[in-house]
Amino acid sequence: MINLQKYLTRLGMTDQNIRPDLTLLRALQCRHVMHIPFENLDIMDGVPLSMKPDMLFDKIIEGRRGGVCYELNGLFHSFLKELGYSVSMAACTVKQEDGWFKDGTHAVNVVHLRDVDYLVDVGFGGRSPRVPVPLNGELTPDWEGRWCIRPYTKLPGRLVLEKETPGEWEMLYQLDRAPRSLKDFKAVFDMTQYGSESKFNKVRVVMIQTEQGRITLSGNSLTRVNGDMKTKEDVDPERLGQVLEQVFHIELKG
Repeated sequence: MINLQKYLTRLGMTDQNIRPDLTLLRALQCRHVMHIPFENLDIMDGVPLSMKPDMLFDKIIEGRRGGVCYELNGLFHSFLKELGYSVSMAACTVKQEDGWFKDGTHAVNVVHLRDVDYLVDVGFGGRSPRVPVPLNGELTPDWEGRWCIRPYTKLPGRLVLEKETPGEWEMLYQLDRAPRSLKDFKAVFDMTQYGSESKFNKVRVVMIQTEQGRITLSGNSLTRVNGDMKTKEDVDPERLGQVLEQVFHIELKG
């Protein structure tokens, strides 16, 4: 059982009217990516991750941490179900500069509302959509461009998430419509922690979105994007805890 009020408080939504509609879903998704970061600190510290909802709740909500996509979208899935949404998980394949990564290694949620299915992804770091994106091809704007989900012509049965930035459309990942549960991602969940092909067990990564941009910590390099402005700085090891708490809302224990 998810403590709804504690989850809402973590999102800064203490006075929210709880009705499982599109308006609330939009607010939840936007708040989530700006309050709960994508981060791999446990992986880098050798702390095994869990897929159990109660342990995810203890880490992310009670412990004021973030997580990787399976943790973030897995817990958000349980939260949405408790709120009364019709939701399933789905597997995605991420586009990289040199081609597609391993098939089905990104986990997302699909919410069904009034005969429309929406992609709801709070686990893609600084590149997560802030808004639910309908799977019917409708153009959906957010703060820095438009999103669209179209059929992927090279692979029948797949859809592809695209984002419009000034002058061009960028492909982010393929979406497999087959419903999944969190336990279906166990093999890729383990690969993310321990596999040689995983990029999340090589260097510390923390990402969160802001009102007009995003902030990323990669190793000891902190990058801030605010509208058209981009700045970079190195973070001294002794400042790391302060940066995690003040910038990413992460409270490390011990």
